[in-house]
Amino acid sequence: MTDARKVVGYLVRPESSEYIAIMDVLEGSVTDLTVAEIAAALATSGVRLDARLVEKRLDALKDMGAVSFRSDTSHARRYAEILARNWRYTASPAGRHVQRFYRQVLAGTVTAREIPIVSLSRIVSHLEQLATALGKGEPDAGRLDAAVLDAVSTVFTSHDDLDAALVGAEDALIGLADRFDLDEERTNDLKGLLVDYATRVAAELDSGSARAAAALVVLRPWFGLLAQAAVDASQARDLIAAGALSASRGGRAEDWEGLRAWFDTRTGRAARFSLRLVRALPGMHANLRRLHSSAGTASTRSRALALARAVLTPEIGVQIFQAAVGDHSWRKFYGQADEDDTGRNPSWRGGPQVPVPILLRTVGRSGPRGRGAAPRDDTAAKAQVAEARARRQAGHQRALAAVLASVPGQPLDEAAARAALAALMAAARTAANGPRRTGTSGGLACTLVHTGSGTGILNAPTWRVLLPGRIPLFHQPGQRPSTAALAALAGTTTTDDPSAHTPLRITPHTSPNTPEVDTSDLIPRQEGAA
Repeated sequence: MTDARKVVGYLVRPESSEYIAIMDVLEGSVTDLTVAEIAAALATSGVRLDARLVEKRLDALKDMGAVSFRSDTSHARRYAEILARNWRYTASPAGRHVQRFYRQVLAGTVTAREIPIVSLSRIVSHLEQLATALGKGEPDAGRLDAAVLDAVSTVFTSHDDLDAALVGAEDALIGLADRFDLDEERTNDLKGLLVDYATRVAAELDSGSARAAAALVVLRPWFGLLAQAAVDASQARDLIAAGALSASRGGRAEDWEGLRAWFDTRTGRAARFSLRLVRALPGMHANLRRLHSSAGTASTRSRALALARAVLTPEIGVQIFQAAVGDHSWRKFYGQADEDDTGRNPSWRGGPQVPVPILLRTVGRSGPRGRGAAPRDDTAAKAQVAEARARRQAGHQRALAAVLASVPGQPLDEAAARAALAALMAAARTAANGPRRTGTSGGLACTLVHTGSGTGILNAPTWRVLLPGRIPLFHQPGQRPSTAALAALAGTTTTDDPSAHTPLRITPHTSPNTPEVDTSDLIPRQEGAA
């Protein structure tokens, strides 16, 4: 491979992100850089690579022709430093072209530019002026004055602008028109693109291309002289003649032939763009039909049928299908058919005829079939639900405050006792950690402290929970019990809890004078069984 195709290789390698970052540094520098300077510049931009890895990537770029290097002996003080790989790197011309192509074309999101009709008008007017001025008589270099050269420069400058915009619009059109699965937003983009260009731009391009092609036919014998005159008027004509530089557009006869091919009325760029517009219309219509049948614009009946197909089961699917098509004797126009020998799911066209009642004809709702009624106003119901939820939450917070302010064994009201019971049951489910078991429920934590003697009590107005050998302490999750609760345990010894389950008993408790229940026959059980 003798051309510059090998340079593009670093864009498709697995480590392309590292190569691109290195090429960004080299392409943006005006001086040659050492490996250390490149690594420092990469670190500044957020890409951290070891110096040895940077040198390895530079060697690969050098083999691909994207990077050139030279030996730096300006700071060498010893002979050994001259023999070492003391190189400075810079991007080669081909590497700079590839990197700029990547940044300008491949890296960014391609957006369709507005096609400059003004540039087309400028091209057509100047070509027609040239054809009027040079069309009569034989080609003669003496007739090419400064006005002709200015017109040539304007033609090719405007053509570059027009061609770049048209190519971008054509690429965007191809990317949208060749896809069937466009979403609603992209389909609207395609629709706007087609409507905009089909009504105005395509017509302008067709008429402008025809006029430019006719003028270029008249100027075709002058192509060589016009190109040579453009080169002679250039300030770099000596370098162009020596081959060091190439002439700008319009300085070669091939440029004029390419311009004539661009404006060809059958195979030119404008003709191909108009043809792509026509071919994109079926794709746009297909996407619009698909979105109309699957999006929110479909009727309620079609959505119900789609749901029936999705849940096609012997019970639910048939019921949804019948409800969707309305094949019920008591649902079809509030009347009943006389025929009884029809199928179970007859079609609407082939089904029995039912007379529409007078009231339905006079006050019935008109419109496309399948449109549902307006949603009812449930603002009041939502307000009631929110009020009830807030009331329950406030009651729960008051219950938690009452439990946290109590000491072990203190009687609690019904709401506070139930909140404490939920936290106690959560603690009974957990495994023991030394002498403690801790559980949390509804924003309240309970720690069961194992003492080995005595009976802990959770007192409610009509019931109580007995905990042999354990004392319940209630506190906020992640915090220690209150000082009053800890003071109630002063002088109590704790031991490790050897039991796998927590024994407890819920007994009725009608008055504070009810005698204590004998707990000698308590059977250890799981919290769920209790």
